Amino acid sequence: MSLRYIAASLGLSVTTVSRALAGYSDVAEETRRRVKAEAERIGYVPNAIARRLQKGRTDAIGVVAPAGPDAISDNYLYTAVISAWAKLSEFDRDMVMLPTTADGDSRNSESRILRRAVEERRVDGLLLLRTRSDDWRIPYLRAARFPFVVFGANHDDQPEITAIGLDDDEGAEEVLSRLTGFGHRRIGLVIPEGDYAFAASRVVTFVERAGDLQIDLRVVAAAFDEDGGRSATAKLLDLAEYPTAIVFCANRMALGGLRAITDSVLVPGRHVSVISYGDNPNLLYATPPVTAVRAPVEQMVRHAIDVLVGEIEGKPIEPIRRWPPTLVRRQSDGPLVSRSTDERHFGNSSSLETPVDGA
Repeated sequence: MSLRYIAASLGLSVTTVSRALAGYSDVAEETRRRVKAEAERIGYVPNAIARRLQKGRTDAIGVVAPAGPDAISDNYLYTAVISAWAKLSEFDRDMVMLPTTADGDSRNSESRILRRAVEERRVDGLLLLRTRSDDWRIPYLRAARFPFVVFGANHDDQPEITAIGLDDDEGAEEVLSRLTGFGHRRIGLVIPEGDYAFAASRVVTFVERAGDLQIDLRVVAAAFDEDGGRSATAKLLDLAEYPTAIVFCANRMALGGLRAITDSVLVPGRHVSVISYGDNPNLLYATPPVTAVRAPVEQMVRHAIDVLVGEIEGKPIEPIRRWPPTLVRRQSDGPLVSRSTDERHFGNSSSLETPVDGA
């Protein structure tokens, strides 16, 4: 069955039927109702390709995220992608995954995938995850006048772009207030290597707030995984005056950090407090369960999609750029307890091998 059949059966022009099915406002409501009812009666299915060509859109959004075997195991990325997929389904839009690197080399296959998607208009807009501080994709997309939203980073130095992320000022305030309230004055901050925008923002806020509080802050960068967290923590613990509390900018690194602490003569949550940015079930079942700065990832992504679709459709909405974090308090941080105090009470460190609840 075709548009011509519907037009003939209702005594309308093919153009009117086409515009009624496409939802154009210049077609009377009663006419739209009759056309849709007849289309349903005969089981008419519109040609999706023709409809998209007519609208000048693909009805697809590209989600740009890191590739590689570890990407799916990253709880933050997984939640963001699944939430975007669910939200796009509400708009009857497809999601296209576009793995890219941040180097911008046009010879790189992943960079070519993004450029081709933009220049051939294979998607209507892009959601960028895990951007870098100096990310070639941002000026490239702006020059192409291509709709995009950055998710999970602030990019305060580029107020002209739409970036939706966590309120890092509030996060640093909550974390440092909690740790200083427990008596900690030497604090480590472990960040991923690679100039990630989200990590750079947190370093700035932590350095500023630590200066205000006269905290001895040590920042260490390492690989963005469990091994990186472990090696960074080992470096901090090797210091003559090691930090009595360590904050990790990513939960995977926090898990590695816990391992490094337990491999030493120290007890996490007692001799060294641990707080992680990003919450996931692994932190809840770690030993001890890890205090975490939780981001409302699902709600943030759904809002980011609303903003992006609004831009594509010419119906812009005001973005909420900073989202408040929630500090989930568990047993990995607590009042400062020195090893010397424990040794006086217990005689030696061998009796401290089982982690103690320090909350």
